[in-house]
Amino acid sequence: MNLNVREIEYILTIAQEGSVTKAAQRLFIAQPSLSQVLKRVETELGVSLFNRVKGRLKLTPEGEVFVGSGKEIMEIIRKLDEKFSVLSNAECGKLTVGVPYLLGTLVATCILPVYRERFPQIELQLVESSSTELEQLLMEGAIDICVIPLPFKFNAFPYRMFLKSRMVLLASKNNNVRERSYRKASGDRFPYVDITSLDGEPFIIGHQGQRIRTINEAIFKKARITPRIVMTSRNQETIKRMVANDVGYTFIPEHYLEIFGSFDYLDCYYLEPDVDFPWKVVVAYYDDSHISTAMKHFLDITDDYQKGGVSNGAEQSGGNSASGGQKYHDQDGEGGGGVC
Repeated sequence: MNLNVREIEYILTIAQEGSVTKAAQRLFIAQPSLSQVLKRVETELGVSLFNRVKGRLKLTPEGEVFVGSGKEIMEIIRKLDEKFSVLSNAECGKLTVGVPYLLGTLVATCILPVYRERFPQIELQLVESSSTELEQLLMEGAIDICVIPLPFKFNAFPYRMFLKSRMVLLASKNNNVRERSYRKASGDRFPYVDITSLDGEPFIIGHQGQRIRTINEAIFKKARITPRIVMTSRNQETIKRMVANDVGYTFIPEHYLEIFGSFDYLDCYYLEPDVDFPWKVVVAYYDDSHISTAMKHFLDITDDYQKGGVSNGAEQSGGNSASGGQKYHDQDGEGGGGVC
């Protein structure tokens, strides 16, 4: 059976009017065209839908079945339209957000609570995975939107900037680079270090597929060093504690100092610009032409965060001791994201 919704609507209108001519007038189409539709439908079904009785079209038994089923189909379509209308206006629905493991804390504490407060009727689902896996999920439609560091691996998704940060070297207090560190300006938050001196030194990095590992490896390449990878972990807290225990060094975005608790028991060092690799995190989605209202609201909130306008109260409490609750500014002077 090969029928479309418009043909069903036309047959139902003929049944209501009892006349092809009157139905054509009601539908604002030519009477011969409507007669052709009726003939085509009857041919497709292999039955007669109407008998002419005293100048009026009456339904055959087969026509009664068609009209009953046709009304059910049109009611299903009406309800479907209502549901889509509700979703498009964000009156209810679901939004599935993907985040890398290292950014789950930031999104869960700074973005999702704001979204839930503003749009409690929308069900939020958080999917945590590696950046590589998140790209795959986005392409497959398993997630609606994701917060993910650049660069993309598989596809050039459309995106909005979420935060920017320089990278810093994280070291234990008992490290070998402190005596070789230097400051460029009195107001620098941390001293600088020439990381070419770390060739062959122990490093702890993320797992394959994590963008933080990709960035670490990019810095190694730019600095032309080959460190000893003594440990890998997808957990930033684990890496931080291993560094504190003098197991090895690691590179992390400076912005992480704002969201992963105190770093007072560690030393941090800036990298020279020629070996640094700017950490850029974006909010990516699959297609510019298919942004639901629920997605748009999420993008609005992350835009506010990027501009420093989203806060859940931690600013008032002073933030963590490493950052002093200050909003981070990157090397270009642009805001790196609000502190929640």
